[in-house]
Amino acid sequence: MMPDQALPATARNLFLASYRLNVEMSKAALHGQIELLNFFKHRLELYERFVDDLVASVELNDTFEVMADFTHNALAEGSRESARLAMITSKMGSVSAKVARELADETVKGLAARTCA
Repeated sequence: MMPDQALPATARNLFLASYRLNVEMSKAALHGQIELLNFFKHRLELYERFVDDLVASVELNDTFEVMADFTHNALAEGSRESARLAMITSKMGSVSAKVARELADETVKGLAARTCA
């Protein structure tokens, strides 16, 4: 039995829209994980540099300056990463709205075609 014959038009549209929405959500989740892993990788590189600078600062007596620079950079990068994750979440919401709008349009067209027939 073909899928066209197995499901009524509105159920088929709902199934396809649900499938597409799941795919888009999975893509967004994977994109978020990639961003998070990149952030952690970068953060660990900064920690490594911080420890190296801290060890070198003991000899030069500028430990406070090294700590202040590291803290300042960490806070600035944290806010940038938060903005990036907000952008990803916003994009995910717009894709969800687009899929819902397409589903509604297809359902109305299907109902109009059956009404006219």
